[in-house]
Amino acid sequence: MRYEMRLAGSGGQGLVLAGIVLAEAGLMDGNYVVHSQNYGPEARGGNSVSEIIFSDEEIDYPRALGLDLLVALNQRSCSDSLPDMKPEGVIIVDSTPVKKVLWGKVLRTPLQREADHTFQDPRVVNMLALGVLTPFCPPVTEESLVRSITQRMPAAALELSLKAYRAGVAHGHQLQSGTAFHELEDAIEV
Repeated sequence: MRYEMRLAGSGGQGLVLAGIVLAEAGLMDGNYVVHSQNYGPEARGGNSVSEIIFSDEEIDYPRALGLDLLVALNQRSCSDSLPDMKPEGVIIVDSTPVKKVLWGKVLRTPLQREADHTFQDPRVVNMLALGVLTPFCPPVTEESLVRSITQRMPAAALELSLKAYRAGVAHGHQLQSGTAFHELEDAIEV
């Protein structure tokens, strides 16, 4: 089993931290894990990518060969990542900035809007995204992700981060149990 995923968006959205949290949770769950990150020199506002590869055996090549899961928080990162998808791969997009996705299995949810309006903190968008993707990422468990978040987040941000993560998980389960994949025009409300 080799499971590859990418978190992609803009610098400042906390996707590198989210990737580290995912990688650590994968290790806790007994997987071999590789995490890599790439971000533009502009940092905040530039492109930011975090890739995580999980496997049940040693990983011989540390870059994604075909994405099983993509979480894209802006249009550029979504469009740039489409060629790297496996044919059966799933894409989760932030429905406000990502308008055009030429892919069959797309889940749309307003992550940044939810962070801004429900939690009044745009910085929790990464924790919301982690929560939404959890039901679609079989190599990691919710329990390990909570442990990893607890170990990684500063004390002042921990309670809000866990609250946002759990809200994302609940929404991810709703997406998973519903019609699952939606056409481009259908926005999913959190």
